[in-house]
Amino acid sequence: MNDHQKKQTEIQKLNHVLQIKETDDFSFLEKLTKAELNQLRLQILDVSQFTQTDIWKRLTGVAKFFPNYMNAKISETVMGPLIAANMSYYMPEKDAISIMKYMSTSFLATVAEYMTPEKAKHLINQIPMDILKKVTTELVHKKKYLVAAGFVDVSDIPRLIELSKIINKEEDLIHVSSFVENKEYIAKIVERFSDERLEKIITTAYQHQLQNEVLTVFTHLSKKEELRVLKIINLLPTSIKSTVLKDFEQRINS
Repeated sequence: MNDHQKKQTEIQKLNHVLQIKETDDFSFLEKLTKAELNQLRLQILDVSQFTQTDIWKRLTGVAKFFPNYMNAKISETVMGPLIAANMSYYMPEKDAISIMKYMSTSFLATVAEYMTPEKAKHLINQIPMDILKKVTTELVHKKKYLVAAGFVDVSDIPRLIELSKIINKEEDLIHVSSFVENKEYIAKIVERFSDERLEKIITTAYQHQLQNEVLTVFTHLSKKEELRVLKIINLLPTSIKSTVLKDFEQRINS
């Protein structure tokens, strides 16, 4: 993924955080570098979620006096997802995971929306897969693609491969990928897909004008996988084969 592509992904994330719909009004963001956009997004999240105060540390200190099933109940019925998300940064990971086990999937999915994955990498990679699969399914169902993508960027590859199996719709998979900065991660997942699924991803991408995202990921495939994709493309219906083949070869050779 080149610097321009990384920058565009960061702009997408910032637009989402700021709930920007008319992107032309914020075209000045293009003047910023990728690093500056990332810094701006994280600073906005810090301020909007009050992460620069010590209130979360104090609340976490109080929580240790309650059993975890009670902390889960209080979080879900009284404190809410914003507080739960921020407390997770300061809580021992084993306690945070224990509390999660008592929370509903819908609430955990909402908590995920308030989390900054960069601050919770170790916690995210220790969440049991059964919980993570349920939360991912909920996020995708709600079309919270940016939230799901944030977890992809900080997760270990074996866990991502498992998660990719539960995203049944190729369109959803592509949308999540569009917000993922680390396209190399997506390429490693794609390499595990069957020929049949790769064919579905390609045809779905062109049906919904999402081919640019798929082609970007394909540029990170190994030479062996590039040849496999070429074989798959050559078996596509003649109505789209030439277009896909031309786009693929141009992108790979650029």
